[in-house]
Amino acid sequence: MVLLQWCTLEPSEKGGLAAIRFSSPVRVQSIRIFPTDAKPFAQCPDITSRTEPQEFFLDIFFNAQPITSPNAKERPKHSNALVPTSLAYAGGQKDFVVDMGSEYATRLMIVKGKFESVSMAIYGEVVSEATGAPITYEPRPLPTVTPIGLAPALDPAHSRDPTQLARELLKLIPDAPELELVIRLVFCLKPSKEDWDLPDFPYLYPDLEDTGSDFSLEQALKLTMRPAPDNVSPDVLSRFAEKVAQCVNFKANVDQSYQVVDILYNTASQHPVFAKSLLDAIDLEKVIDLSTLEDDTTLLRLLYATSNADIARRLDVPWFRDLLSALSDDLSTDREIRTTSKRLLARLQGWYVLEDTFSNTQGDFITAANTLKDISTEEQSFGIWIASMITHDDVVTSLAENPVLPVTLPRLLSHKPIHGVPSQDEFVAFVRAFVGVACVLAVYAWSDSLPNERCRARTFGIIRLWQGVDGYREIVNHMLLLRQMTFRLECMTDINPPTQSGNDAEQDINPPTQAGIDAEHILVDLARDPRAILRSDLVKCIRNIGTRNSFITDNERSSMRQAAIVVYDGFAGAVDELLRTVERPPTFGSLRTLRVALAVMEREFDEDEDSRLLDDFWEEAKCSLTTCLSDLLIPLVEEIRTQFSLHHQPPPRRAQDVVAQLFWTVDDILRLFLRLVPAYPFPSRLLRFLTTNIADVYACTDAADMRYSQSSQPSLAAQETRQTCIDIIRALGSQPPAAFGGKPGAQIVLRTLLEHGLHTTGLDPTHHLLQVFCLIDALLPAEDCTESQRALWVQSVIPNILRELWEFSHALDTENKVHFIGRLLALDQGAVGVGEWLLLEELKDVSRAVEALQDGELAEQRRRVTQSQVSLFFRFFADTLQTSSAQWCIDSLADAEEAPHLLASAIMTMLDSGVVPPRFGEVLEALVEGYDVFDNELRWAIVVGLWRSLQVPELSASQLERRGESSVKSLNTITVSYLDPTKVTAEVGWLILCLADHFEVLEGDAGHVIVSILEWLANTSITIPKMGVLHTIASDQFGTFRDRLKDALSLEWRERLDVACCVLQFGSASASPHTMTALPETVELSVHDIEELLRQSIPVPSTPPRRPLNQDVLGLVTVSPPSLLRSPAVTGLTKTYLNNDFRQLRQTSARANTSRLPSMHVDVGVALAA
Repeated sequence: MVLLQWCTLEPSEKGGLAAIRFSSPVRVQSIRIFPTDAKPFAQCPDITSRTEPQEFFLDIFFNAQPITSPNAKERPKHSNALVPTSLAYAGGQKDFVVDMGSEYATRLMIVKGKFESVSMAIYGEVVSEATGAPITYEPRPLPTVTPIGLAPALDPAHSRDPTQLARELLKLIPDAPELELVIRLVFCLKPSKEDWDLPDFPYLYPDLEDTGSDFSLEQALKLTMRPAPDNVSPDVLSRFAEKVAQCVNFKANVDQSYQVVDILYNTASQHPVFAKSLLDAIDLEKVIDLSTLEDDTTLLRLLYATSNADIARRLDVPWFRDLLSALSDDLSTDREIRTTSKRLLARLQGWYVLEDTFSNTQGDFITAANTLKDISTEEQSFGIWIASMITHDDVVTSLAENPVLPVTLPRLLSHKPIHGVPSQDEFVAFVRAFVGVACVLAVYAWSDSLPNERCRARTFGIIRLWQGVDGYREIVNHMLLLRQMTFRLECMTDINPPTQSGNDAEQDINPPTQAGIDAEHILVDLARDPRAILRSDLVKCIRNIGTRNSFITDNERSSMRQAAIVVYDGFAGAVDELLRTVERPPTFGSLRTLRVALAVMEREFDEDEDSRLLDDFWEEAKCSLTTCLSDLLIPLVEEIRTQFSLHHQPPPRRAQDVVAQLFWTVDDILRLFLRLVPAYPFPSRLLRFLTTNIADVYACTDAADMRYSQSSQPSLAAQETRQTCIDIIRALGSQPPAAFGGKPGAQIVLRTLLEHGLHTTGLDPTHHLLQVFCLIDALLPAEDCTESQRALWVQSVIPNILRELWEFSHALDTENKVHFIGRLLALDQGAVGVGEWLLLEELKDVSRAVEALQDGELAEQRRRVTQSQVSLFFRFFADTLQTSSAQWCIDSLADAEEAPHLLASAIMTMLDSGVVPPRFGEVLEALVEGYDVFDNELRWAIVVGLWRSLQVPELSASQLERRGESSVKSLNTITVSYLDPTKVTAEVGWLILCLADHFEVLEGDAGHVIVSILEWLANTSITIPKMGVLHTIASDQFGTFRDRLKDALSLEWRERLDVACCVLQFGSASASPHTMTALPETVELSVHDIEELLRQSIPVPSTPPRRPLNQDVLGLVTVSPPSLLRSPAVTGLTKTYLNNDFRQLRQTSARANTSRLPSMHVDVGVALAA
């Protein structure tokens, strides 16, 4: 982006127009307006800006010029079309982003507005004709973006005093009250309109000592409606509380209970001693009973009052909790009262949990966060809680004792279940941020009520800044949904209404203000959350947005109104939206409206105590809810799949907010399905449909997490949707059979995943397989599952999908295959033997692969793939033998009838062919530990394999000692009659020849191995003389080897060597040992190789050879004379046509039979009758 133009524009006298013409086509990307007397360029201090007045609107028109492609045959004609946009300038240096797209450029920019002059710098790029795709690819590093953290003054989460920012903002207001008084007046003890006009406002304090002799609860209630001063004497508060207690008749009645609770509510946000004094003076157990709590106003006031820490502690007692429990469990009680009772119970417990988290590193942070979320949904509770957090010394001290650490703010205010538990440091930072934001909002409300433009604009700017910061965004948006805040936001967005002036009824537009622009930004960001639009106050605010705005465009306003209308129309509006066809390609507005409809349905579920929702939906939509949700899911999943498909390269361009909304919309739909699963079992077809789509979405969530930055909206949406996919897969797998004798949900879901993992629809097949495996891993029951769940899987699920399990397991990479079989083993526990069966199938497969390698005509591409297949098996085998399943693996080999023979034959075939797979020695070392359970064939194969593994250049002394000793132990257990002396002595001779070239490894105990082998040969030769003849090594070579070996041995072992050598005999000439070739661990194939592998071997079509007739030589006579053809002696079924007889016959019988085409040849063979 470069500077395209710097200018100071002055409008023409007529029309207020100014124009900028560029010398060549450009693409404008940003416009920066400077205030008067600013110096835009540091290198040119003489240049100053001039912009008058300080606020105005500008209408800007760009001449749209299409960009021609290099392959275009004709140049497009220049168009006079003007593309309009507008901007609102409210003073200062401001940047305005312009998105012209990539298909158009401009050479003319027209500016219209009521301004005297405006200095602007225009940034963008010069555009030439579109060039074709580059011939060669030149990689360039992507620019790194380093996020800039909040300034310490604007970051209460990392401040020991989170109220400091709010107190500094209050200082912008002349003679401003203290923050504590502001909070009380704004949220709790709201002054009347008359009080605002009094000269002493806001310092209007009650006289708590002037009570009089006729003091009553009504007077006490009236006095507490105004806040007491913070410097009031505790004795005054105690005496007032005693007088209130004297007015209480300790016989519970509804009116008296309401007055006492109301007084308690009024004092909850005031001086901490005030509420304590009342609680000490009044025995609430004698004032409140079940009948008084049935009054909804009394109960609601108690809910507000318990936002005070002292009141919550005093009411968190058994008698009060028992009253609330009885009230919430009584189904005959009004639903609102039961709901409030449950909230009050949760709040009492929540305060205890919240205070515990300040000092307990293992506290229940999720419950504490839910308490804060519930408290901040109502102004009264919100204000009382803030007052407690900043005025109660014990709470303030407990929070301040925690150190300030640079941690990331957790997202704890989501309506979805929170799966990750934050640390204590993160939660403390969250609470500090929560307090800091709440105090700043109180300052904003106070400055807006006065009004004080300077403080309000500064506070609004900070709120808008926080909306763009992760962690703060959720807190700010949640608190802005308070009724008071939404109303103030509505008033701020309507701050520039058009006014009529003059006889011509022209509209004079008030100039924009920065606060008004910020308000529109905040409202648009707030309305991005569909759950926020469910609030009736926000719906009203959105519907009242005018047509002339500083930031909100007509399209955005229309989109927001459409979403708000869905909520306004209620259940019927949500059903209509759900039945509407999904817009393709989707836009942010259409997806938001759909999500709002889904949120309405979820709210209906929460309020559906009579389970009538599905019936109501059927009556309204004439179809089931599951059918409707399935129809919505299909196009949405297709759009997500297209975004990450290999078939679309490059993928279609989607804005990040649209991609995020796609994931969130699918997440909302799946959560509705999740609510239906426990009560309404799905049929098999729906289970398979959901499973395949969930698997595709799950794979795309991981792809999105890799493509986008971790803090971006698509990544956050993908992470949330990923967890939902796991939740619903588990729920579907837990579904019982839909009908008697049907298949359980686990069997249907697991089979569908196993099959779908091997067949992707456009996604990266390797990545898709891995993600499906992750889903299966989440679906399988944990090791600590119940016995009934284990029995279901072992008896009804696994035995019916063995073939699918094998095919899926065979396609997995080594690491995940080991983990997969381990999970199945832990689940099976030997009941079905699924692990043993999978291992046997793996052995059969590698045995076939080893046999295939013996085919000399095997194509080179196929040979490399087969070699890789063998290598992968031994990697899998080695990894399995290194896990806790090693003993199981050995026992399974011994117990299976075919397994030892298959493994032994594969090992011997590879050794005879001179090939060794990777980690071959590790596998044999692990197997030889259990040699006693194997038969002679496998033991001998292990011994030969160990000896061959010692014939490598990189051999170490420890390997020789370890593997040699193991081979001798196994060799001693083999039945001697089974062994072929020629093969045994040949292997020993080759081993000695190889070690002769690497004599440095024979030091220490390593040389004992060779002596032990030679002793075994000598002892065995007593019964089998051929065992003493080493025909593959010459006598002189062995002599040299023996002499050098003696130098590394002790006296005892030298004598043992001499005794063995006296028995052994040697050949006349040495035979060269086998040259072992290591199989490659990986396989590299070109695209041409892959094409050859995938090409089917179809034989070339050819005319089949003419078969000779096995008849007597006189049985078939070829004749040519016509007289013979017409001879009466010729009988039988064969007839020969002459000249055009055939055509004439076909012409006469064409109408009789036209189902057969005419023959194209004439037979001349005639069979003669005997």
